[in-house]
Amino acid sequence: MATRGLRIGILLLTAAAILVACSSGSRSAPAPAGPAQIVQHGDATKPVVALTFDAGYEQIYTDQILDILKQEGVKASFGITGVWATDYPDLLKRIAAEGHDIFNHSYHHWSFTGQSAQNAPLTEQQIRDELDTTDAVIKKLTGVSTRPYFRPPYGDRNDAVDAAASADGYTYDVLWSNSSQGWQGGSTDDIVQRVVAQVHPGAIITMHLGVAEDAYALKPIIDGLRSAGYGFVTLPEMIAAQGG
Repeated sequence: MATRGLRIGILLLTAAAILVACSSGSRSAPAPAGPAQIVQHGDATKPVVALTFDAGYEQIYTDQILDILKQEGVKASFGITGVWATDYPDLLKRIAAEGHDIFNHSYHHWSFTGQSAQNAPLTEQQIRDELDTTDAVIKKLTGVSTRPYFRPPYGDRNDAVDAAASADGYTYDVLWSNSSQGWQGGSTDDIVQRVVAQVHPGAIITMHLGVAEDAYALKPIIDGLRSAGYGFVTLPEMIAAQGG
């Protein structure tokens, strides 16, 4: 019995030594994640654009926009807030079912930096909670995670925001290079002319689901861009083409 106990003791000491060696050897702990990569456009040599639609709270024109995209055979990318996903689950499911990309646009649409809204800058934990809660809602409804793509509300970002998002698994901070500016008013013709005139290879164009003029302008924008020789890709496709 004493010999058996001695053997067990030796085995335990050996196992402990191995664990210490592994923890202090070449297999070191992963380095902290760097900030999320800012994406404002794709490959400037390829005649494609990415249409993106942000959903904050309103949904009234979503079906109309989805109908047009389906008729035109265009896949787009949708920035969805957790509040929107919770309020309009059937529309979210339709977006996913029709093959569009969905990325994280926070839960409440609060400014992460406080720059564009009447709120204090969010802490790292608050930013991660905004992203995590939204992802959980969207994943439950669609079966797909929004990681690794997010767009901060209003485009408000800084190094701290990008670092917090990256630590949470969001390695791409997706902004835009062209905006319809439909939320600022103006006619449908103004929006179409602005988007088509300012387009360039690799453009990321942002529009909104709750803006009537964006919905009305969508079909002529697609027609105008196609006439100019452009095709359409989703954000993941655009980023992958860059080797991202």
